[in-house]
Amino acid sequence: MKSYEKPIAVVNDELSEGVYAASGTNSADCWTINSYSVQDWNGSHHVFEVKIVHSDAVKHISTASTSVITFSNTVTDAYSEGNCTATFSGNTVTVVRTLHANAYQSGDVATYKVWVKSTDEASTKAITCTGSSISCTKSVNVQGEGGDGS
Repeated sequence: MKSYEKPIAVVNDELSEGVYAASGTNSADCWTINSYSVQDWNGSHHVFEVKIVHSDAVKHISTASTSVITFSNTVTDAYSEGNCTATFSGNTVTVVRTLHANAYQSGDVATYKVWVKSTDEASTKAITCTGSSISCTKSVNVQGEGGDGS
């Protein structure tokens, strides 16, 4: 997504159907995501923190989450920490976080860092996060619920 465009609602009383519009969101049906800069230069990379929160209303186990983070400049290097694997292409970094199996109606919060580098020091310092989204790998819980995400 290059830029946000605010939706426009039009009312037509002669129609019996309705269209429900929602603004762009940065969440899956179970996770929300927020990505923000925490250090613009560590000697080689710009450091971003990713905070994900699992809904306490969802009854599945989350075995992995995939975050897609879009940046303002081309990324020439990216990595993450711990049980996260980062790949990059163009201005997008994809982070797969595995082994997170305790998200059953929990409201769990997880944070991790992502280090990104652009073509030179000035571009790396200036890079910003322009968008992020998250998806979830769901597993059925021991009671047999939640494989469909509910």
